[in-house]
Amino acid sequence: MANVTLREVAAAAGVSVGTASNAFSRPDLVSAQARERVHAAAKKLGYGGPNPAARRLRTGNAGALGLIFTEDLEFAFADDAALQFLEGLADALRDRGTGLLIVPLSTKQEEATRLVREALVGAFVVYSAPNGDPRVAAAVQRRLPVVIVDQPHDAPRVPFVGIDDRAGARSAAEHIRGLGHRRIAIVSFATTAPGIGDLVFPVTEERRAGYLEGLGDIEPEIVVCRPNSREAAEEAGRAVLDRDRGQRPTALLCMSDAIALGCRRVAAALDIDVPGELSIVGFDNSPVALLSTPPLATVAQPLAEKGRVATELALAAAGGRKRLPRRTIMPTELLVRGTTGPPVTY
Repeated sequence: MANVTLREVAAAAGVSVGTASNAFSRPDLVSAQARERVHAAAKKLGYGGPNPAARRLRTGNAGALGLIFTEDLEFAFADDAALQFLEGLADALRDRGTGLLIVPLSTKQEEATRLVREALVGAFVVYSAPNGDPRVAAAVQRRLPVVIVDQPHDAPRVPFVGIDDRAGARSAAEHIRGLGHRRIAIVSFATTAPGIGDLVFPVTEERRAGYLEGLGDIEPEIVVCRPNSREAAEEAGRAVLDRDRGQRPTALLCMSDAIALGCRRVAAALDIDVPGELSIVGFDNSPVALLSTPPLATVAQPLAEKGRVATELALAAAGGRKRLPRRTIMPTELLVRGTTGPPVTY
């Protein structure tokens, strides 16, 4: 059976196409009798109502926000820091009648870029994508509002929401150095995204530079955690901790709470006392940081607030607001908790 059109419903009801359309979308503009005739004709003909996607294309109101995401979808719903960001984003979308389309990072970049080019959205928020990400270029080329969170750093004309990653990392390193540690390891994110042109993640570079600045003349060991997963965090922790006591570091500077807690689990399995034999500092202050025993020292950043602010800026621009702040830099704070202390002497 062919699809019934609105024109056919209007003819059956004896009204204009405009009246039939308003009977569904603007019923306050149509008399009660005309509405009844239109709905009766629609029911008889099996017409389910106007196509919302087609209507949004005609009006220019997409009714959805596009999120260009840092990782795959599994990471989006498993990582505590990402979940907090998504909670802030969802809070900003609440009661606005706006949907969400997520475009994850993928080695199939042509497919991901096509999704951005064809996405029925009114604006984009970019969350922690690498420099040179073609998805970001595709979003900008559509001339829709785009707001970047954290990274990339190579789109200077696009509004940016983030933190001073270098300063946050520097504060953690200065704390560890001030306690007297000299054998220190940085457990780092990867600086590039393999398989998609080795695109660079500038946040990783900024945090690493901050750690090095805070450590001064101390030369740390650097261990890379790849991919961002519990298993990879524990593997990185084992690589740096499963050694003789005199050969392993006495402090770890970790680029996320997830990495830090992976290292904490390895330390427990190896019977390494925290903080008696090993100090650990994370980054994010995600909810799991307080579940550690003792609670995890970490660099706090406003993850949910970044999601909320970026979304509100994108929606404001989609609604016609012309002037947006170019850079919104939010504060970080070193939270000294029970996983750090002075190095043990033997």
